[in-house]
Amino acid sequence: MPPRDRAHRPLALDASHWRDDGQPKVRYASRSDALVAASERSKDAGAELGVYQCAYCGGWHMGRRARRGGSRRP
Repeated sequence: MPPRDRAHRPLALDASHWRDDGQPKVRYASRSDALVAASERSKDAGAELGVYQCAYCGGWHMGRRARRGGSRRP
């Protein structure tokens, strides 16, 4: 018997799995891998980056830290 297909969950383009340009974010296998990458990228970009576990893919992504008040964009 062939394996069952996994249910596909549709995503909105503004979901946390996607970059602003519509491409998927880089997926890190562990929180520690994502933290190392975020630290290096923060130094290069001069912006504070955080990491979070993606509800869609289960991997870890990095992104800009949300400002207090909720909005991530000006």
